[in-house]
Amino acid sequence: MTEHYRKLSFWHASVPGPLAPRPALQTERDADVAIVGAGYTGLWTAYHLKKQRPDLDIALLEAEIAGYGASGRNGGWCSAFLSGIDKWLDSPQQRDSAIRLQKLMFETVRKIGETSTKESIDCHFEQSGAVEIAVNSAQLDHMREEIDYRRAAGFGEADYRWLERDELDSMLHVDQAKGGILMSHCAAIHPARLARGLAEVVERMGVRLYDQSAVLEVSDRQVTTAGGAIRAPVILLATEGYSGSLPGRKDRLIPVHSMMVCTEPLSAEQLAATGFQKRFAFGNGDRVVTYGQLTADQRIAFGCRGTYHFGARVQTAFHEQDVDFELVRNTLLRFFPGLKGIGFTHAWGCAMGVSRSLQPSVCFDPVRGLGWAGGYFGNGVGATHLAAQTLADLVLEQDTDRIHTPWVNPPDANRRWEPEPLRWLGIKSARILMHLADKAEYRDSRLTPLITATLEKVVG
Repeated sequence: MTEHYRKLSFWHASVPGPLAPRPALQTERDADVAIVGAGYTGLWTAYHLKKQRPDLDIALLEAEIAGYGASGRNGGWCSAFLSGIDKWLDSPQQRDSAIRLQKLMFETVRKIGETSTKESIDCHFEQSGAVEIAVNSAQLDHMREEIDYRRAAGFGEADYRWLERDELDSMLHVDQAKGGILMSHCAAIHPARLARGLAEVVERMGVRLYDQSAVLEVSDRQVTTAGGAIRAPVILLATEGYSGSLPGRKDRLIPVHSMMVCTEPLSAEQLAATGFQKRFAFGNGDRVVTYGQLTADQRIAFGCRGTYHFGARVQTAFHEQDVDFELVRNTLLRFFPGLKGIGFTHAWGCAMGVSRSLQPSVCFDPVRGLGWAGGYFGNGVGATHLAAQTLADLVLEQDTDRIHTPWVNPPDANRRWEPEPLRWLGIKSARILMHLADKAEYRDSRLTPLITATLEKVVG
């Protein structure tokens, strides 16, 4: 069983310590709080609840092992980015609270690093920033607009810094790079080390972790598994891309798969050719999002997103020869042509949760004692920490700045996705249009405005 988990990703293959499952729930018992899902959201929520109230009896239920899903398999960007925050920034009624939310996200990146050090979680945290790179004229224009937009919102050079071509090239040698943005509030991490280390920390704090305990039903103040049940006045759902496994949640957060590859360790010559001066996270301005990092052992872990399967099916097995992985490998080699011929040692995928609003939410109903957080759309490494703090505040009735932000109990948090086949057709059409729009921009095609306008209508 341990070997099965080792094969999930490069991160799982290289994480220290055993991956043997903890014992499953085999009884009925009471708790103060029951949390479903031992990814970052569930683990951080347990951590922050215990920090504030050490006396709480918390049960954490996981269908596989802690860090099994996207928390253990992501790109390792611990960033301050929140999907869809521009919608809140553009709203006159929500602008001030959205700016406050963004500043809290800036702080949360640093706090994750501090907590990792304090709790002796060696997750290879290095806050060197993320570099967003323009590789054609259209992307350069988009990024200049983006930096102006951030400046207008009050964010300065310490948050987002414009990079001219020469300065960018002194940091990273990306083919065809024309300029870019350095986002300071981002760290490269080893995601499975963070998830597995955090599980050990909360267990030492007294949280009861039950692995291989898939929840079959969430009813009034009770969660039920095949082996038992937990009765608790507060139930928190932290299932993200796997939310469809819970009754009534299938159409609220759907799984979109991120696909990643990892190279063999770079030689000194290859490392010099890429120009890495630090462990920058990096990506370009393509609409089909790209993301990579230099790992602590000098590999490049790189990915693209995202693939949606009809009926919100979660893919559990991935084959290295899948065409999606070929796209990812070829995209990485476009960044660094000098790496042509390099060996790739791992290829994997994972399901991330996407809400219909394309924005994350933190929700809690004190009357029902039911809460959840998710919908991070691939940007959850940093966001889960702040979401968990916020969820803990809501459960413990703490009046903090965190609970007065636009992602707390938003009106569209439970909006459902369209039924199939409309959902599949819409998502597939959007992805095709994204590819077409990217290709048109690379060719400087006159059709670019038409394709972009069509894409906006489909996504909207």
